[in-house]
Amino acid sequence: NTRRGQRSRSFLLLAIIGIGAALIGFAKTFFLPLFSGTFSAPPLIYLHAAFLFGWVFFFAAQSVWVHRKNIRLHRRMGWLGAGLAAGVVLSTLGVGQLASARTAATGDIDLASREFLVIMMEMCGFAAIMTCAFLLRRKPDWHKRLMLLALIASLGPAWFRFRHYFPPIENPIFVYSLLLADSLIVVAALADFLRERRVHPAYLLVGTGMVCVHLIEVLAFDSSGFGAVAHALARQFV
Repeated sequence: NTRRGQRSRSFLLLAIIGIGAALIGFAKTFFLPLFSGTFSAPPLIYLHAAFLFGWVFFFAAQSVWVHRKNIRLHRRMGWLGAGLAAGVVLSTLGVGQLASARTAATGDIDLASREFLVIMMEMCGFAAIMTCAFLLRRKPDWHKRLMLLALIASLGPAWFRFRHYFPPIENPIFVYSLLLADSLIVVAALADFLRERRVHPAYLLVGTGMVCVHLIEVLAFDSSGFGAVAHALARQFV
């Protein structure tokens, strides 16, 4: 019971960190302009924000239910999480198309296509993790860790916007979108090791896979192979 309580507290703590990252990350580019009346964007942007923040707060609420041992409510809310996750994927792809079209309109079609490929990779990863979490919902040890990894995967854009709070640095994508964003995977794995004296396979397999994908995005972004795939994809979707 003590270990179970420690696990639920650690997931709740990571959920709170996720909320903080989302709110702080998007404060300068979304919340402050929105509240001051200076933010203007297509309706899809507002819909995307609703799904994304709804998903983050949903994860936190689910962590609270587990912490309070209200497992019945936690299970009943599962379908809402599935709907929010689907909304995150679809709205992110839509926003990605808008952003890529805006970049392409400046004449930089190559950059637009590469950025859209990154968004596609991120959403495919997020969708795959959420699908596995849903299918393994009868295996709590896997389900909760996969859900946590899905949360971490969804926070990449928020962490990247932390660059607005600090002086310009070299390679901000590597620092914010990889080192900072994926640090939560290390924290979760370390918490596992301290409790169980081992790291759960979900972190070893899926967490490591997430880091590898992010490394590919950062290190291969300017390569000709990445560009070829990006251009082929852009012709289909952008």
